[in-house]
Amino acid sequence: MKLYVNGDSHSAGHDAGGPEFAYGKHIANSLNFEYVCDAVAGCSNDSIVDRTLKYLGSNTPDFIIIGWSTWERETWYYANEEYNITASGADTVHPDLEDKYKRWVIDQSEPEVQWHKEFTTHDKIWNLHSQLKHIPHLFFNCYSHFFYTERQNRPKYDWSNSYIDPYNQNMTYYFWLKQQGFRPSNPKYYHYGADAHRAWAEFLLPKVQILLTQNG
Repeated sequence: MKLYVNGDSHSAGHDAGGPEFAYGKHIANSLNFEYVCDAVAGCSNDSIVDRTLKYLGSNTPDFIIIGWSTWERETWYYANEEYNITASGADTVHPDLEDKYKRWVIDQSEPEVQWHKEFTTHDKIWNLHSQLKHIPHLFFNCYSHFFYTERQNRPKYDWSNSYIDPYNQNMTYYFWLKQQGFRPSNPKYYHYGADAHRAWAEFLLPKVQILLTQNG
């Protein structure tokens, strides 16, 4: 039996000691599953979707967990290289992309840009969820949550217990752990330590077990 985990630095266990100390490893150990961590620090949600589909092209895991990244991130391809772009303004890109990147960072402050990214990401994740009907899976948001549905009076999707309340900030990885009393390992970043990863794994495990039973 195999557990496949994807996401960004949170799922990769940054500041927890790496993937072997991240929440996914604890869940895999509890289920006695083989553990595959495909998470990449600083990656975009497009990158997560692409890596997941690539993996599924030649593998069929028994369960999938994905911790989604923030909405503004993008993946750019140039000169046979992949660049994961964030709004920090500190990313390293190819010299030919530096001016484009500076303009892009400025544009991220525009509300309509943020709304478009949130809306587009929502539908991309829904499309992946729809493709995974034959594989039990659990999604959660690491930091960002979807609130455009209320703002734009759009319907919320029925994720059938496969997504931990994507419309509630308090149910994101970061804010749920904050409410439990955990603090980031480094105040400059949003990464939690190994103890928080164990707590998140304990929170996710019953939900994973229910989905496995339902799809058994």
